[in-house]
Amino acid sequence: MALTPWAPVVWLALACGLWCGQALARAAVAREPQRTVLIHDMPAAGDLAAPANGQTVYVLDESSGEIVAIDPFEPTKRWTAVAVASGDRKASTSGPVAIGCIDTSMLAVLLGTDEGWLLQTHRLQPSKAADPAKPAQAVVIGRTPGQTATAAPASAPGSPARDGRPCLAVSPSRDWLGVCGLPAPFPAVVRAPIAGARIGPVSARGCPVLPADVLPTAATISSAEELVLLTPDPADRLTAGIFVSFYLPPDPRRLLHLDTSLSRIRDAAFCRADGTLWVVGVGVAGEAGRSDTGNNGSAASAPEGLWRIDAVMRNGRQSAEAVLIARLDGACAVTCLSERAIVVTHGREQRTVSRIDPTQSASTP
Repeated sequence: MALTPWAPVVWLALACGLWCGQALARAAVAREPQRTVLIHDMPAAGDLAAPANGQTVYVLDESSGEIVAIDPFEPTKRWTAVAVASGDRKASTSGPVAIGCIDTSMLAVLLGTDEGWLLQTHRLQPSKAADPAKPAQAVVIGRTPGQTATAAPASAPGSPARDGRPCLAVSPSRDWLGVCGLPAPFPAVVRAPIAGARIGPVSARGCPVLPADVLPTAATISSAEELVLLTPDPADRLTAGIFVSFYLPPDPRRLLHLDTSLSRIRDAAFCRADGTLWVVGVGVAGEAGRSDTGNNGSAASAPEGLWRIDAVMRNGRQSAEAVLIARLDGACAVTCLSERAIVVTHGREQRTVSRIDPTQSASTP
């Protein structure tokens, strides 16, 4: 494959995802991949985060605001990382919405409050839950005088997954973070520098400027420090698909914009080891892309679950192809620990957190 002269970094990232993805597909049997349940007793499990070493997974309980830590390879090892805030959350829509790891000992939390949005950081200790009322740092993103700008209500069991929720992404270098999908009047994309464990001022400077009626449904940051947004494309009225767009901050210009063929994407994560882009969402009925689970793309209903986004060439042009890896109803959050360990939150009536190994079949002992 020839590299494009105008966006080599982006194309290398996508090409890496394709080549490694093909290797994974060859290694896996054409059936559902191996799945290990990590958490089954948290009905409102939501956003996920993991440090670079992949030794811990943090899970946000959307009903209480508690953040739980778990060993993804020994799930009996589980503890509270950030305790439940005092007071009655039912009386307010305020609370944590998204989480991200700055490093192995510092967790960032995006919160919506009755006055606006802010970021908090909490220093983590193995034997002690952090007090949400005593963050290591609190950074105000913005306030809205005269109007309430609260967080989206916590998802109740059986409610739709976290479509349209703001998201938080920390760069692999840990030099900056992005917050995407905040409602108007806030910018759709904002960034903040990170110095050590301290977050600097949050602003939209150097960020992509999206149309007023477009909000990212998911965002992540590649190993090449590219901001990757998953958004609908109002300019393409012929499809209802979600597009993947690459940017290289602080340059706000879009480098690449490709149709994923998926109708909904709720979360995204890059694999640090091989650059593969993983997403959770819903395909388009009859046009669901390729499947590595033994089902073709002509299913009567749109398949839902964990997808791998591959780079392909169609008619001599760079394109993206969504490959269904695991069917999971209500899949709403994803984080990648390694090419053999992708963690997903899924479920409708009751959420489950599972670890997926795409290189092994479910029938493998």
